[in-house]
Amino acid sequence: MNRHLTTDELIDCVYGLNEDAHLSAHLEECRECAARMEAAGRRRRAAAQAAPVSSEFLAAQRRAIYARIDQPAARRLHWLPALAAAAALAVVALVYKAPAPQPSHPDSALSDAQLFSEVYSMEQSTEPAAAAPIHQLFEDSGQ
Repeated sequence: MNRHLTTDELIDCVYGLNEDAHLSAHLEECRECAARMEAAGRRRRAAAQAAPVSSEFLAAQRRAIYARIDQPAARRLHWLPALAAAAALAVVALVYKAPAPQPSHPDSALSDAQLFSEVYSMEQSTEPAAAAPIHQLFEDSGQ
């Protein structure tokens, strides 16, 4: 094998996931890859070791647990005022109903007959509605 092993290949070898004969042969021949493999193995063993815990630390932890057991339970209703305020706000929002705004009609004097006449003329027109703004451009420029 001409190239060095990649980090992923070394990690696979350290954990025993890749038992390729070519990789094993390369590790025997290449000192650099063998050194990297050994360093990765040392890091794995160091990480797997349990951290030493002193008996004083464990005793202090045990005393803290006993102290918390002896104390009465804390009030669990500290969120109750916020819940009451939210419920009151929801009730006010449901009860209070603002009057609906009255629609404004620009031509309130327009009779029903005139309205139907205009709508019918727009319906019967063969010109597309999108052409109306173009006509307005030419009418304004001619004045």
